Order: sequence, then C-alpha cells, then structure tokens
Amino acid sequence: MTGDARNIIEPLLTDYVRTFNDGDFDRMHGFYHKNAVMVEKDKSVLWGQKDIVASLLQMATDCGKTRIEISNSKYDGIGDFLNVTTDFAFHTEKSGVLHGSFIQIWRRDGNSYTIYHDEYEMF
Repeated sequence: MTGDARNIIEPLLTDYVRTFNDGDFDRMHGFYHKNAVMVEKDKSVLWGQKDIVASLLQMATDCGKTRIEISNSKYDGIGDFLNVTTDFAFHTEKSGVLHGSFIQIWRRDGNSYTIYHDEYEMF
C-alpha cells in the first residue's frame, strides 16, 4: 500500500509545505482534522486546529521568516489512515537552520485526508 499512500499524501504534504512557506496560516487550519493533536516528542502536546496553527504561527513569529524543507519521506498506511515519516529543516531568519523529523498520520475526512496526529522531534 506504500505506493497508494504516497500517491494520496505526497500532493497534500507538498501543498502543506507550500502553504507554510507562503505564511498562509489562515489556510493551515484546513490541513488539520478537527480533533488533531500535535506532539513534540517527550515534551508537550497540543489539541485542535486552533492551538496547533497558533503554535506554528508563534514559532514562525519567534524565528522570523521561516521556510521548511522536507527530505527522506516514507509513506505507508491503508484505508482511512495513511502516514508519512520525514526529516525536515526549518530555515529561519533569526534561529538559523533547525533540524528534526516528524510523522504525520492523515485520516480520511470526507473526500480527502487531514492530519490527525502530527508528532515531531528536534535534533
């Protein structure tokens, strides 16, 4: 199912990255399921679209102009739950380059998929 997962999630993830890089945080809500959680491994958890997007905006505000690049993405899953594991680098104006990895579990939501679980760790 890896190929099918990739065909479904890769375009959504590309749009997610583009939207973040454009600073369109109003549109970021649409990528997250209404009951989504964001977990910083071993540190904290946020629940819901509003708090997750507010956290992303705060990070971009604190770090200045921020652009994300992803690499080494692996796709998997079946049916209503698909996932991507990837490395990332935030290129920031004030904090330099921040590296980490994340796993996103995307859940079928109507006719598409939204992020249900977004877990990351910084290196």
